[in-house]
Amino acid sequence: MQWVNGNKKAKKKKHISIGYIILLVLMIIFAIRAVKVVNSYSERGGLAYVQLLNYSMPVVETQIYDSTAYRENKVSLKRVIVEALGLNNISTYGIVGSEVSFFKEISNHTGDSGAKAKSTFSFFEPYVMKEESIARVTEEEKAELEKTSEAYNPSLKKTLDASNVEILIYHTHTHEGYAEAGSDTEQEDFSVVGVGDVLAQELQEGYGISVIHDKTIHDTSPYDQSYYRSEPTVQSYINQFPNLKLIIDLHRNSGPSKEVTTTVINDQSLARLLFVTSKNSPNYSQMMEAVNGMISISEELFPGLMGEGKDGTGLYEYNHGSNTFNQKLSPACVLTEFGTDLNTAQEAKLSAKYLARVIAEYLNK
Repeated sequence: MQWVNGNKKAKKKKHISIGYIILLVLMIIFAIRAVKVVNSYSERGGLAYVQLLNYSMPVVETQIYDSTAYRENKVSLKRVIVEALGLNNISTYGIVGSEVSFFKEISNHTGDSGAKAKSTFSFFEPYVMKEESIARVTEEEKAELEKTSEAYNPSLKKTLDASNVEILIYHTHTHEGYAEAGSDTEQEDFSVVGVGDVLAQELQEGYGISVIHDKTIHDTSPYDQSYYRSEPTVQSYINQFPNLKLIIDLHRNSGPSKEVTTTVINDQSLARLLFVTSKNSPNYSQMMEAVNGMISISEELFPGLMGEGKDGTGLYEYNHGSNTFNQKLSPACVLTEFGTDLNTAQEAKLSAKYLARVIAEYLNK
């Protein structure tokens, strides 16, 4: 009898041990899949990791976490979990195809709307670079940018004095990209840097306003320190040019649907604009005079150009911005967002010409 009881206990322990092993294996598989999901995105900042840390150590969230530093990140912990579990692609072919490449190939071909399916074994064919996978500015887009914008007002142009720098344009998140090249890119033509180029050129050549466009990369690791890295860049220009009238940190947003962040003016598709402010800046009141002034001009001349922000047309405010978004450095510091990563770079660049007109109205009149 004692032997039987001992045998039952041994079997019970064996079952428990197997259960633990299975659970451990499943956890390892999930962890590997989660890492693959995170690595499949080029987004900087590690938002999912930070959120996981916040859940496991609440003191980190209350004492250190700065949500404003991650407002442009989309790869959240929830998104990683959903994709790691395969719940983002729930269909017969979708689920099987995500695990077995053979069926994924079938799914891709059968999903081709009306087109004749290629060989299921096409994955044995040599790799060929597809033209459509390379981001390029088309001749039509170049021609559209070179044309005089409908927003342009020649009566606002003054004689350019290159020694009297009035505007600084820089980028805290220098790699922020648009739809053609992805949310994070080094291709300036398809990032906020390219938008800054158009804005600077339009202000200088179109309105006689001297501009410096700084392209220093600030969004290296750790990403949440980007605003602290861009601070000395801005301060150095303030020291050199103390009479700067506008210091523009040029960004793009992420998250909202393209329909919300796109408008059509003069038959052109434009990325809508937002000003982002930090209420804890000591220069908040003076800065808001400039922001409200430009929003008012934009609404009068180009209704719809300004997006609908949390705090009204063209405005999204934070009580405590990351390092005050550098707005503590000068009343001239403003943060502007040109659409989102769902907008095209062309839409953002065309919007830059409209903002140039608004700025010229604000500064030159």
